[in-house]
Amino acid sequence: MNRRQFVSRVSLGTAAACTTLATPSVAAPAGRVNIRFVGMMGFIERVDRSFLVATPGHHVSSHLGHIPFLMTRAGTPLAKALGFAPVAGVIPSAFDTSLIGTRPEEFVFRSLGNTSLDIVAGTQDRVTNEATQLAQMNQIAPGKRVRGNIERWASSTVSLRGGCLKNSAAHPDAGKVWSFGSYRQRLTDCVNFENAKGEPTTIRLTGATDARTFRPSGGDSVDLWVFSAAVMEARGGDPRRIEHSELIFEYLVDATPLAAECPEATGREIPATELPYVNPSSASLGVIAGERRLPPDSIFCWMAAFLLGGSK
Repeated sequence: MNRRQFVSRVSLGTAAACTTLATPSVAAPAGRVNIRFVGMMGFIERVDRSFLVATPGHHVSSHLGHIPFLMTRAGTPLAKALGFAPVAGVIPSAFDTSLIGTRPEEFVFRSLGNTSLDIVAGTQDRVTNEATQLAQMNQIAPGKRVRGNIERWASSTVSLRGGCLKNSAAHPDAGKVWSFGSYRQRLTDCVNFENAKGEPTTIRLTGATDARTFRPSGGDSVDLWVFSAAVMEARGGDPRRIEHSELIFEYLVDATPLAAECPEATGREIPATELPYVNPSSASLGVIAGERRLPPDSIFCWMAAFLLGGSK
């Protein structure tokens, strides 16, 4: 990874928050905001109880890369404000089972690589954390600390202030009991971030010279997906064992990786799909879909949590 590509981005959100809270128009009641985080990423709790979300990306020392991208519904005020666009060949239900039955043309996308999001809901920094199925790294790698240069290695970061994190699921194996050696817990691959009813919310996207801000009004209903999806090389294998978890251990806490295991995991078959903002493969383009049956996609991208108060 070229480290010169990355700069500290968290401070950018601080200025946005100050501007947001001081603007009279933002004080008006906002609509419902629901942001689904899906895939492999780390949720780091800060001392003020806000959260930094870091995606590992595709590092040169590992072939098990993950691509960060955003998705929302086509034609919405959010899509227009942040510059989303359609991407041919992407099947949203391949990444989130809650979207089974939807049509691909209903959604638009934006790359999250080398960019950051700052999401502020209400007037408090503290995020209410009800997401109990995030992998508890305080227990899985006891005694290890989060690397101090998170923003330098992360392919993208998301800053969360206010609002509430809740358990969710985007894969059939989410919510099952997984083990890391002797430590066992229920894991998920998806959490929802929601604002309280009527709570003013700001979503700010920054990257290099680009900066775009969206503030939903009382009539808006916002649905945004933040994905960190495994590249094709990381897919397949035994669905009962997650080999690609080395990214979380090596790049977040500098610990010897432990593969998560679950005897009840089954994996799932997914439609042939393109992965936005990477070079297409023959499998993702569906070239071989009509020639032979694709094996079940066993990938389960669990989420890690680094909590100041320890595990729940």
